[in-house]
Order: sequence, then structure tokens, then C-alpha cells
Amino acid sequence: MAFAIKQYATILDDILNYIIANQDKVTDFNEGAVLTSECEAFSRVMENLYIETRVGFDKGLVEVPFNAFDFPQKGGQKASGAVIFSRTGTSGEKPIPIGTIISTPAGLKYLTTSVGTIQDGNTDSNSVSIQAEKEGRDYNVPANTITVIYTPVPGVETVNNPSATSGGLNQESDAEFLERFQEFIEGLGKSNNAGLISGAKKVTGVQSASVVEHFPPSSSYNLTVYIDDGAGEASQELIDAVEEVLIGEGTEEKPGRKGGGINIRVLAPTKVTINVTVEITDDGLLSQTVIEYNVYQAICNYINNLHIGEDVILNKLRKVIMSVDGILDISITQPTGNTDIGDNQIARTGTIAITFAE
Repeated sequence: MAFAIKQYATILDDILNYIIANQDKVTDFNEGAVLTSECEAFSRVMENLYIETRVGFDKGLVEVPFNAFDFPQKGGQKASGAVIFSRTGTSGEKPIPIGTIISTPAGLKYLTTSVGTIQDGNTDSNSVSIQAEKEGRDYNVPANTITVIYTPVPGVETVNNPSATSGGLNQESDAEFLERFQEFIEGLGKSNNAGLISGAKKVTGVQSASVVEHFPPSSSYNLTVYIDDGAGEASQELIDAVEEVLIGEGTEEKPGRKGGGINIRVLAPTKVTINVTVEITDDGLLSQTVIEYNVYQAICNYINNLHIGEDVILNKLRKVIMSVDGILDISITQPTGNTDIGDNQIARTGTIAITFAE
């Protein structure tokens, strides 16, 4: 029988009927009577317990498969990068302490994680490492966009990031979590393609992965596993960590996942640069500078969050641009259509040109 929530009125009736049927000492069960009031209070508590039990049951039942395999949902990651602080003068040494807060004009904040110094006689500091204030992909911003010194530094006037920040990831969505769990279940055999992809994604920092088999073998390798860190790249450290999981050492602690006689290599994907040229017709209600910035971010968020092997769909690009406030219409002249992305490739933004119709 399915579990059903018992409501207050039914609980109260059952209690009162039981008391009446099993004793003859108490006869006043009118509203406001002492025993009736106590039964009403108890019935309210019982109704809440029924509701909490049902909610807990529904939530717990959903989580049972994940808990059974000790399969947690991935959290987010903070973006990182580097900036250079500058001044107009050259006199004296100007230190920039760790924890100095800087931001984009839109308010995305970053903290310095290394000491910066503008040496006597220089106008620019050394390269200062930074980390986003919060987790999320929104903090993966293009070069020359971190330009606000939020925490004043005496004698230091400007800041800029000469290259893009990267590594920021949102907490894994429910849809992404379910997709990864499905790959995990399909890959319990470990040596099949799903098992290799699942193993690669277990490594912290791997955002997406794909498997390309080689018939005949290429440079003695039977297949290549391509991995991406969210920025469309993979450091040697990340590649080594994935190889440790997939290839292993043949020991009980590090058994690996590849089949016998199969040679595997792990590589970063090849970036496919997507240039975007768009003309915007705005509604005149917002500053064109604000619209341009938001369009730029929308384009970057769509293309730069695609996984290995995911195609760039022109209509999806058009949709994310049209979702920006202040836009009446757009004309995209580049790309001219969908862009097919191979299993060894990943799409990332190139030149983005945004103009406004007169």
C-alpha cells in the first residue's frame, strides 16, 4: 500500500473515537474541552510528522541510487588568473598586499593571492595571481575586463588582466549530475568507452571528456581520451592524473581501467575558434555600452561552456543574444551556420565584433 499523508481532521476523529469507545469516565468532548484541546494539539503534530515523513521519503528515495554507489554531486570551482597593477609615477616602491579586491565594471570581484610590488623606477607591477570571490563560470572573463581596484591601494591607480581568467565552474546541475551518473553506470565495466569517460570525469578539474578509437592504431595507440578543464585546455598535471586513473599501474591500489593489450593516451582537445560578428538593433532604453558588455558575456557563456564534441548551433547563439535586455533585433553575419565539432575538438570564442544599427 502506498504511503498516504493522514490529515489533521482524520487524525483527530480517530483519536476521539478511540477514547470514546474504550472508556466511560470522560464525557465532555465539545470544542474547548481540556481533553479535546490536547487531542487537537497532538493531531497537529502528527499531521506535520506525516508530511515530514513523506517529504523525507521522496527525497531519500531519489538519492538512494547515488548513495549506494557513493556518487556525490560535484561542487563548483573558482576561476583564477593574473593581473598587473599600474601607476603614472615611478618614484618609490608600492606594495600590493594579498587579499586586495579588484573587479570587473559589472561587479565580479577577485582577490589577489600573491604579493604584488611596483618597484622603484617602474610603472607596472609584477604579474599578480588572483582568484574569484565566488565559484562559477561567470568569473571566466576575457582579457582586459578586470579594471576596477575595489580595495584602494595607496599610490596604485589602475589594474588590468592581460589574459582571460579560467577554471571557474558552476556547481554541477541536476541534469549534468544525472548524465554523469548514467555514464558511470554504463561504465561499470570500466574498460568500455563509458567507463573511460566516467573515470576521466572523476578527476577533479575535468569538465568534459571523449574517446576516439583508432583503427588501425595511431602511433601504437588504440584510442585517445580527450579531456577539458572548462577552459578548453588540459595541463600536464591534469593529464597525468587522468592517466593514473585510466592506465593505472596494475596494482590493487591503482588497477587502471583499460583493457588488456590496449594502449591509451590522454590529450587536450583541439580548440576550434568561433568568430562572431553581430549587429544589434537596440530599443534605446539601456546604454549601448551596457548592452555590448552583456552581449559579449552572453556569447562567451554559450560558446566557452560547450563540452568536447558539442556543436555550435547558430539558433542557440541567436537565442542567447536575444535574451539580453535592451535588444529589439540582431543580424549575425558570422558564423553563417552551425559549426560541427569533432570528438577531439572543443569550441571556444575567437574575435567577437559587436556593432549597433544606425
